[in-house]
Amino acid sequence: MLKHLSITNYAIIESLEINLSEGFSVITGETGAGKSIILGALSLVLGNRSDTSVLNSKDKKCIVEGEFLLEKDRYLPFFNTYDLDFETLSIIRREISTSGKSRAFINDTPVSLSILKELTTNLIDVHSQHETLQLKQNDFQINVLDSYSRINSEVVEYKKQYNLYKQYEQNLKDTLETSSKAKEDFDYLSFQAQEIEALDLKLNEKEDIEQSLKVLNNSEEIKAVLELSSSILSNSDINVISSLKELENDFNKISNLSEEYSLLYERLNSSMLELEDLSIEINRLNDDFEFDAENLSYLTERLGEIYNIEQKHRLNSTQQILDLLANIKSKLVDASSYNERINEQKLLVDKQKKRLEQLAKNISKKRKDSIKSIEKEVVLNLKELGMPEASFKVDITKLEELNVNGIDKIEFLFSANKGFKPKEIGKVASGGELSRLMLVIKKFLSQGNEISTIIFDEIDTGVSGDIADKIADLMKQISRDTQILSITHLPQVAAKGDSHLKILKKTTKDKTSTSISILNNTERVEELAKMLSGKKLTEAAINNAKVLLNN
Repeated sequence: MLKHLSITNYAIIESLEINLSEGFSVITGETGAGKSIILGALSLVLGNRSDTSVLNSKDKKCIVEGEFLLEKDRYLPFFNTYDLDFETLSIIRREISTSGKSRAFINDTPVSLSILKELTTNLIDVHSQHETLQLKQNDFQINVLDSYSRINSEVVEYKKQYNLYKQYEQNLKDTLETSSKAKEDFDYLSFQAQEIEALDLKLNEKEDIEQSLKVLNNSEEIKAVLELSSSILSNSDINVISSLKELENDFNKISNLSEEYSLLYERLNSSMLELEDLSIEINRLNDDFEFDAENLSYLTERLGEIYNIEQKHRLNSTQQILDLLANIKSKLVDASSYNERINEQKLLVDKQKKRLEQLAKNISKKRKDSIKSIEKEVVLNLKELGMPEASFKVDITKLEELNVNGIDKIEFLFSANKGFKPKEIGKVASGGELSRLMLVIKKFLSQGNEISTIIFDEIDTGVSGDIADKIADLMKQISRDTQILSITHLPQVAAKGDSHLKILKKTTKDKTSTSISILNNTERVEELAKMLSGKKLTEAAINNAKVLLNN
């Protein structure tokens, strides 16, 4: 329930604090005093959009804050879902900056408007004469019947399982589409795999061939260098090794004459060992080197085949070709396993559908079991509200397919006059008739704990004193389960309130402002008397006001 409402810098309201109690509270005030403005401010807390036009003073931000008493068992899951701090007395705040930027908070944690609306949907229901359009909507009618039948928890579970069922259906649809695409690609992928496998590629083969071809394509130059090197080092009449060998022997003879000669000898000896080893290696390469024209032709052709595959797939290495082959094989394996996966998912969908059908069947039975009772109760309540000839029927038919509400199509049928068959509400009910019918419906919703607070915004406009009294009685009855706030111009309704708030508009030379106060018993008598007779109070009006209040 709503415990406290604070409004700052909204429209003609500079600052306003409203303390509210449980039960039935009435709000009165002259036309234009600001009752609708308070509802507009409250709508911000409920998640409605706004802009800078709501600012009373354009250089200050607007703040609307509501304190709500919440049931832990009912609302804790919501707070956990969005990682919000739960408090039994939770504060919802909206701020509108001077630039028009809006921010929303739940217990000082910033939240989006969608999250705010999700929380407040069942916190406050504002019922005005215009809101009766909702009564014509099929989903709303189903919700009313479910609430009356006390099956809300079963419906919540059904919707949870229905969403799971739709998810399974979507998964199956996606798999079928992917499978179809995979089958279309299967032949092409098989061709690609066979073409690559036919190459019988070895790891790094392209890179090795490219290196071998570098050698073969430069074989003449390589042979010439090897021949010349072999000749200079060891195979000519005057070769480097032979000459250095003589020089080494000469330095050996004088190496004992000084340290410098000895060092030179050692260096010559070391160089000779390296040159002799180098000569052996060059001679071996020279002897082994042969130009193989057939191998050159084979490698050139082989490299061309590899290059052809690379160009087709925009690759540039042996490893990339091998990776592509592995990927294609994986797709082929997947394509061949789709039938098994499809069958598994079909079984899952069928199993979930059967479960849903059973849940829907149980829900449908309980709905049908409640129809006669709700029809009778609606008619009785409408008679009390001045519609003695009203008739009300609930038409329930079975749908061909399950939907989010089950297997039933619900249609409320209504007639306000004797001798007329009940028809669809939107086709036969006037605005005033719809308003009274909606009031009865709200009674059922409150009994099902669907709504914590209901605000009735002048729904009693245009009704007679006797009917107004009965409307007030029904509101009083609803307030046993739900906090009720009623904005009214009728003394019969105002007198039935457990508490009475009055809105006052004050106009000065420069500005108009709104205030609100809770009336004591004496003030209530005076306010009711004014509502009965106008601004000029009479003894009769005061006595009538006392009678109304005492009754």
